[in-house]
Amino acid sequence: MLKNTLLILGLLVGLCATAQDNSSYFYKPFSIYKVKGEQVMAGSVNTFVYKDYYGKNIQKEPHGNAHLKPEYLVYELFNDMKNKDFNSITTLYDSSFKKDNFDKKWMTDKLRDYADIKLRSKFRSGDLIIVRYDFVSADRKKSFPFFAIVKKAGDGYYLSADIDTADPFNLIGSLSPDNHFERGDESIITAGMTPFYFIRKEDKILLASGIPVAGQNDEDYTTLYLRLESYDKKKVPAPIEELLEQMQRTAQQDDTALFKNFVIAGDLPLLEQEHFHNYYYAGLMRIFKNYPMITPLAGLKINGGEVLYFKFADSLNSRIAYIILKNREEKYSLELQFKDEVVSNILLDDYIVEAIVGYLKQP
Repeated sequence: MLKNTLLILGLLVGLCATAQDNSSYFYKPFSIYKVKGEQVMAGSVNTFVYKDYYGKNIQKEPHGNAHLKPEYLVYELFNDMKNKDFNSITTLYDSSFKKDNFDKKWMTDKLRDYADIKLRSKFRSGDLIIVRYDFVSADRKKSFPFFAIVKKAGDGYYLSADIDTADPFNLIGSLSPDNHFERGDESIITAGMTPFYFIRKEDKILLASGIPVAGQNDEDYTTLYLRLESYDKKKVPAPIEELLEQMQRTAQQDDTALFKNFVIAGDLPLLEQEHFHNYYYAGLMRIFKNYPMITPLAGLKINGGEVLYFKFADSLNSRIAYIILKNREEKYSLELQFKDEVVSNILLDDYIVEAIVGYLKQP
């Protein structure tokens, strides 16, 4: 679902907004992923939720300039799309707008049944604001979700087609129930989870060492909470230790036919693909063959197993990697890819990978 949401953001150039305003924002942890009812992943982002705020309300606000506020831009875009005024649409965007990427037919067909917009929420990403809104029919019984990105240029705000879906603000924010309403809202407790605080400064995403100062534009942050179980404080389960030892012994034989026996049957066909073949044999098998010290560092539960982060080292070097373990009756095998899309998007994100590795390197 997340990938589809981000795909809409990337392909449908039509909805985007950014700005700083006087709205009331708040941080509230929300659920991202659970295993057997236990909270394993959670997030928070600086969010503002609108209350019954429609295009007709914006229409009553005298402004005369669509570039004064993100909300004005979004509503002006809707009107221009309804009126098929393509020339006016181009004036709402910054230089990232590409005419060839704008689907006029989609615009005409999609908006035929809609008479207004309803603004739902927005979350702040440094000096950016991502606006979440719906197209709504005249009787308000039909709606279609959309997003908008706005960037500030000089004294005004402009729609933009420029978005980094790997940015933790966008990645985590898109999973908030205040922006992704199908996920549902619930109160959660993050005690016992490891927080990773991301801030945006000078167009760079940085990892903060502690909770940033809220309320300052250059200190807005988004948080990812992970229930990492440290194997410094908890004994490694015997079946996992046994699996790692078996993998080391088998890798020493340099026999790919034997080493593939650790992979679950359902993933074996993936080894015929170049990406997975290289990962498993040139990458993982080499690690277990060439590095004598394999040390489990932490585990993160996923449905049916866990993600095991481990350190591999010799007398000169050490690095951190992970494997995906499938648990069947206390017997562990390897999976070659994440089966859950949300888990995959979170744990394979470059910013998040770097943050987790940095955390695990701490003494």
